[in-house]
Amino acid sequence: MRKMFFWILILTILGTYLYVSISLNLKTERNTVTISLSDTSIGSSSLSVAVIGDVHLPEGSKHLDGFEKLVLEIKSTQPDLIVLVGDYTSDPKATDDMSSHRKNIINIMKLIDPVPRAVVLGNYESWSDAEEWIREFNKLGVDIMENETSMFQTVKGDVCIRGLGDKFTNRYDYVDYPEECENIPKFTITHDPAGAFDARVKGLVIAGHTHCGQISLPFIGPLWVPSDAPSEAHCGLYEDNQRTVFVTSGVGTTILPLRFGAQSQWDELNISWN
Repeated sequence: MRKMFFWILILTILGTYLYVSISLNLKTERNTVTISLSDTSIGSSSLSVAVIGDVHLPEGSKHLDGFEKLVLEIKSTQPDLIVLVGDYTSDPKATDDMSSHRKNIINIMKLIDPVPRAVVLGNYESWSDAEEWIREFNKLGVDIMENETSMFQTVKGDVCIRGLGDKFTNRYDYVDYPEECENIPKFTITHDPAGAFDARVKGLVIAGHTHCGQISLPFIGPLWVPSDAPSEAHCGLYEDNQRTVFVTSGVGTTILPLRFGAQSQWDELNISWN
């Protein structure tokens, strides 16, 4: 009897721990990171960049309202720029009216105005007709970047952002920065961090896709990360002699509606160049 009671107690404690941990990990938090970059061609400059990744929104007003609330919350923190790094929709096979859902998501992104925003597609957009996403973004007046570079005007001055296509779904095509970006702050955004490890890529890259594993066990780590990026660059800040990569844990979930050891979050990157 004592042995049975002992195991019931252990299982109850373990179950409570898992329930509380999963519940806390699913609650989206603000994550603040400081990134210092050295670039003698730029001089001293700083920028506050909010990062939103992997929201994986199912259909329905409940989920859309939650995304709208998050966007307005982030906007209220007054970042200089907001970047969205892909996977805005949930499983396309579980979406009845992707056309309307796509339009609803993009219209919420428009609420970011007048804060400048930069947007790239993720693998879930590729799996739900990437070209149609691009057409709808353009139709609704939200600029989308895929293997191109654009100049953004912020309250801190001009910033050059290169948006590279998603490596995971073979939409990646390397492009270099144009000459006009040479002496101003610049960085790259993409979905799968594997794109940051093209031998030609240098400087800061902001990515998502990995969910930091979504389920990451103590002493073991993530059960699965669908990226060819080095494991050290699957979550958070990575640096080597050529590049600095920040990979957001993201907001939503995929396959299983839970997170463990991988916090749901949006990120405030305080970037300085000197």
